[in-house]
Amino acid sequence: MTEKIVFTRGVPPPEAFPTEQMGECFDAAVRGDAATVLQYGQQRGYAPLRRQLAEEYGVSETEILVGNGSLQLQDLVASYLSGPGTVVYTEQPSYDRAIKTFRRRAAQAIGIPLEEDGISVDRLEAALEREVPAFVYLVPDFQNPAGATLSLEKRRRIVELAVEHDFWVIEDVPYRKLRYEGEDLPLLREIDASRVITMSSFSKLLSPGIRVGFMIAPEPLIDAVTALGEDTYLAPVLPTQAAVAEFMGRGLLGPNIERLKELYTPRWKTMSDAVRRELPDAQAFIPGGGFFVSVMLPEDANTTNLVGRGKDAGLVLTPGAAFFADPGDGEAVPGDRFVRLPFCAVTPGQIEEGVKRLASLL
Repeated sequence: MTEKIVFTRGVPPPEAFPTEQMGECFDAAVRGDAATVLQYGQQRGYAPLRRQLAEEYGVSETEILVGNGSLQLQDLVASYLSGPGTVVYTEQPSYDRAIKTFRRRAAQAIGIPLEEDGISVDRLEAALEREVPAFVYLVPDFQNPAGATLSLEKRRRIVELAVEHDFWVIEDVPYRKLRYEGEDLPLLREIDASRVITMSSFSKLLSPGIRVGFMIAPEPLIDAVTALGEDTYLAPVLPTQAAVAEFMGRGLLGPNIERLKELYTPRWKTMSDAVRRELPDAQAFIPGGGFFVSVMLPEDANTTNLVGRGKDAGLVLTPGAAFFADPGDGEAVPGDRFVRLPFCAVTPGQIEEGVKRLASLL
């Protein structure tokens, strides 16, 4: 029987979870502060965790909101900033769930083409001449789904444009700390924080199941989104936030990130090499970190019912069209030629075989 190989969701494998340490931290958090963590309240998030994040990012605690995963925070921000008649610009392609979230809030999500060094600033500037968005949504480090990283020059220009045209920039950075080669580039907020909303989570560094995400933004915006959050879910999930604070307070997060890098680096290298070898005619995005390699297949590739034929061959793929927002210039969206290839939850052997199967279908 052919082994099924799953190239769909960007999830950690079970062996990535610091299970014993997290169990100890949950126990200590609940027993040590039960009156707080088992109660309603703390609408901005568990106070010790907010203090730790404020110290890490060099901001005030009043500029931090910890919520139930960063996607929920994105939804609250989109609800506050956008609505019917507004547009939101994203990279093209972009995170599929973010696109769905923005559309659910009745904004038109328009994609700006993605280049090897991030979003096309020339195309963004042209779009701004036509219409200023409620915000621009970016994944600047090891982008989901493509894997691209925004260059320093483009980071500087985007924050300049945000100030000049008075729009917000959401920088979503859940993969940033999982770098396998090269040097970190500054966060957009480190260049100019005045129009930047920074979002991240502990899903890729500890566990997706704990649902702990956070955002950093000017205090008035944090106040508004906090009020929306309280009206939506009453109170955050404090036990998981307290467990994360305990984990960080024990000095465990840094060593855990290094352990994840050791686990993921061979898989990243295997996927990068396999894509270059088996798909030489495709445009490949090879990141320096994160969870994804991606390819834009050549126009003459056989992409008809690729997901269905892949399933028949024991290869599970995500339809590429889901990662594309509305085109801003009327161009056709090449979703059928785009393939995202997550590598963290599959072994090197599965990666080698999976990419060979993909190449055989084209």
